[in-house]
Amino acid sequence: MKKIAAISFMLAASFSFAVAATLVKGLGEYIFGDGVNPFQIAYARFFFAFIFLTSIVIFTNKPIESLNKRLHFLRSLFGWLGVSILFTAILYIPISDATALTFLNPIFAMIFAVLLFKESVGVIRWFAALISFLGGLILIRPTLDLNVDPVAVLCLFGAVIMGLEIICIKILSSKEEILNILLFNNFFATCIGTLFLPFFFEVTTILEITVLIFISFFMLFGQFCFINSVKRADTSFLMPFFYTTLIFVILLDLVIYNSLPDKTSYLGASIIIFGSLVVALREWQIKKRTI
Repeated sequence: MKKIAAISFMLAASFSFAVAATLVKGLGEYIFGDGVNPFQIAYARFFFAFIFLTSIVIFTNKPIESLNKRLHFLRSLFGWLGVSILFTAILYIPISDATALTFLNPIFAMIFAVLLFKESVGVIRWFAALISFLGGLILIRPTLDLNVDPVAVLCLFGAVIMGLEIICIKILSSKEEILNILLFNNFFATCIGTLFLPFFFEVTTILEITVLIFISFFMLFGQFCFINSVKRADTSFLMPFFYTTLIFVILLDLVIYNSLPDKTSYLGASIIIFGSLVVALREWQIKKRTI
C-alpha cells in the first residue's frame, strides 16, 4: 500500500506540473488574453504560492523558523532563475522539448554532488549521464554549420541551474521540515522577482490573473505530491513514474493546442529518459546491496 500511495502521489505531481506548463504556454501564446511576459508568470507562480502557504501557516498556527536562511536564499535564487528560464523556453520551443530538457536536472545534480561533496560515481552512471546529455544536444537541434536553437541552449542552462537547486534541497531536506522549505523558497523567490518586476510588469486581465493563480496552485500542489511521494519510496524506484510528465504534456498539448512533437523531439526525449533511467536503476542496485 505504501508503494501504491507513492506512485499515486508521483503521478499526481507529474500531471500537476504538466498542467502548469500547458497553462504557461496558453498565457504566452495569447490563448487567454494579450499575452503575459514569462518573467511575470514566474513571479506570479512564487507570489501566489507564498500566499497559499502563509494561509496554511496562519490557519495551523505553526511556528516557522530556520537557521539556514542563506541556503534558503541560494536555493530560491536558483529556483527563480530555473523557473523563469523554463517558462521562457515553453513559449519559444516545443513544450515537450522544454520538459525533456528539465529531466537533465538530476544528471547535473549528480555531477555537482561529485564536484562539491566528492561523491563516488561509477562508470555506468557516468556513461548514462553522457547518454542523457547526448539527448539534450539533439534537442538544441544543431545544424551542419554548427548553429543551434538559442532558446533550447538557454533551457539546457536552466537545467544546470536547477541541478544546483536540487543540491540545496538535498541539504535542506535533512535539516528542516517540508513546510519550512516551501515557505522560505516561495518567500525569497518572490522577493527576488519583485526586484525585477518593474522591468517586465504588464497589466493583466481577470482571466489572465485567474490562470496565473492556477499555474501557481498546480506547481505548488505538484511539489507537495512529489515530496510526499519520495517520502514513501526510493527516488530511483519513482523516477519512471515522474517521466510520465512528458506523456501528460504531449497529451494536453494535443488536446488543447492541437500540437504534436516532431521526430527530433521524440528522439531527444527518449535518449534523455533512457539515460536517466539507467542512473536510477544503478542507484537502486547500489542501495539494495547496502541494505
